[in-house]
Amino acid sequence: MSRKQERAVRTYELVLDAAATEFARRGYQRTNLQDVALSTGLTKGALYGHFSSKEVLAATLTEMFDRELTRLADEAAAEHDSAIGQLCTFVRRFAVRLYTDVRISAALRLSIDQAIESSQPPTCLNRLRRHISRLVTTARQDGQLKAGCPAEPLADLLVAALVGAHYTAPAEADPLPERVSAMWRLILPCVTDPGPG
Repeated sequence: MSRKQERAVRTYELVLDAAATEFARRGYQRTNLQDVALSTGLTKGALYGHFSSKEVLAATLTEMFDRELTRLADEAAAEHDSAIGQLCTFVRRFAVRLYTDVRISAALRLSIDQAIESSQPPTCLNRLRRHISRLVTTARQDGQLKAGCPAEPLADLLVAALVGAHYTAPAEADPLPERVSAMWRLILPCVTDPGPG
């Protein structure tokens, strides 16, 4: 890769991080590309050389979110045979990514903003719920959940707890991954028979 190409890649990444920070903090409507350009030290024209619009920036971040969900699900599947083991690993690692990666946090915020504006279910949350629901349903079919534990409400609870913990914690709260682990310690014994997970 030439120096010019390396510089272009670094600038692309810099713009994505700056835009993600703005989107995560301000939401879609209140994010201004001029602010993104200022925070990167680029001119607005240089920024447009990498991303033609705010919409393209937002779409890039939500596509990254989807790829990250698939990657986390694949990793969990490679490490665990049981659906409950995969589910625990997937949710915990997603919590880590949500806490540590502003791009993931921004994509989630963008998805929620989109849902508010369009009265449609949040795209990224739907993708997250699909991954969790698939694992919960498999755990149910494999007899890993207690007999009275319905799969779909459990999937809804897990998504709501994960996203709610991200958005509602006071500043002095433990980091999201620690809070999600604590929630798992409460939820898991209630929904599984002893042994799995």
